[in-house]
Amino acid sequence: METNSFASTLPSACSQKSILETLFGRVVTYGDYNAFRELFTRHYRSLCNYAMRVVVTREIAEEVVSDVFVKLWKNREQIEVHTSFQAYIYRAVRNQALDYLKLRIHRQNERDSLESVQWNMNHADHFSPAEELSYNEFYEHIEDCIQALPRQCQLIFRLSREEGLRYRDIAERLEISVKTVETQMSRALKVLRERVPEHRLVA
Repeated sequence: METNSFASTLPSACSQKSILETLFGRVVTYGDYNAFRELFTRHYRSLCNYAMRVVVTREIAEEVVSDVFVKLWKNREQIEVHTSFQAYIYRAVRNQALDYLKLRIHRQNERDSLESVQWNMNHADHFSPAEELSYNEFYEHIEDCIQALPRQCQLIFRLSREEGLRYRDIAERLEISVKTVETQMSRALKVLRERVPEHRLVA
């Protein structure tokens, strides 16, 4: 992937939000696929975490986010955004996740009850636009902090928190000791607590 070289061509003085708006503008105006890939790379993980609030499972969340970006690319010439790209993409993911839940209600042999699905829909619909934007910005900040971790530390943290693996499973996959996994997780949580002191991170 050549997204790093593409991003380096943007003005260094641009803020993160300005870069995102510039990239999005290039997608909808010029059909710039490199800009599209850069947006996908920058937002994919945090959007998947956001979608999991509604659909719960990581696999479905990834499908939801991928569908949103596919639609964004296919409909790029018709897209009109009256807010920021960040607000637009998070709302699109939220709506796609809700559509998925609505579809599940009508499927046969569904394991989850109608009440459970409806609860998720109501819960996801509870946030005001201001609360939703604040939540999105928080996830973006967390993602930036995670990406700043050392490579092994970041990998171990993601395997634990995003894939739900136990420390022993992580140790076996990476061929390291359980003690090393515990040490790296402690370091990751310490860094995140220092950089995001106003939010509680569960150990």
